[in-house]
Amino acid sequence: MSIELLKELREKTGIGMLDCKKALTEANNDVEKAIEILRKKGIAVAAKRADNATNCGSVASFSKADNSGVCLVQMSCETDFSANTSDMKQFATNAAQSILESDKDLDTAAALDLPLANTNLTVKVGLESLIAKIAESIKINRLAICKATPNGFTNAYIHPDNSIGVVASLEGEKAFVGADREKVLQLAKDICMHAAVTNPVAINSDSLDQSLIAKEKDIVNEQLKDSGKSQQIIDKIAEGKLAKYFEDVCLLNQKFIKNDKLTVQQHIDAIGKEVGSKLVVTKFTRFAIGR
Repeated sequence: MSIELLKELREKTGIGMLDCKKALTEANNDVEKAIEILRKKGIAVAAKRADNATNCGSVASFSKADNSGVCLVQMSCETDFSANTSDMKQFATNAAQSILESDKDLDTAAALDLPLANTNLTVKVGLESLIAKIAESIKINRLAICKATPNGFTNAYIHPDNSIGVVASLEGEKAFVGADREKVLQLAKDICMHAAVTNPVAINSDSLDQSLIAKEKDIVNEQLKDSGKSQQIIDKIAEGKLAKYFEDVCLLNQKFIKNDKLTVQQHIDAIGKEVGSKLVVTKFTRFAIGR
């Protein structure tokens, strides 16, 4: 068995040297047969462990160089140890790149058929190879794509332990260049970091599920129905409580984590004034492991 064959098989599959050596031996030094053997091993491991709980995982993102699009991918697996391996993180990043560069609206199942970026494999075969190497149940659990308009930008934030990831898109009234472009890009990044910490439910109250607002109103009315207060006063109290609720769950109403004297909306408006354009958050998505 030549070192060249081992190197070729490892480059094509990403599997460890020992497993590649065993597969080549079984395949009588036929690289393609060895790849199939390793794939079957991955499929067998996946089938055997399919029902195992996958409560751990990691989040990765990939952005276009011009910040016109970004993809967020959440992987799930059985242990934190596997979630934090370089193999898991690299696969997730490659998968995010594949999904974004396909320029298609895909679900996790359809994404498996794509070529896996930076490899000679499909996403499905790459995942099977990862499963064979790590010997755990591993899945692409969720994915999200943000795309920008010609006058907009996307950005992402991944928490240092890869347990939380956020992507967001911003839109302006003009094209941004130079220092203004950097300010808007940083704003998009800061919004992602903010959402990672505060976990908002919606961008603003208009985009909030109306059933949640109705539920909050019902709770206030139930709390105050025997208070002896007039309905007019109850309505005012409810309005104040709703404002506090919006501050808790709506991104733009929350206190900005880098300056709690401003709301996120006020901070956006301040940056918009600096760059001479109204700025609008058009989308954000937050993935968190176990949450």
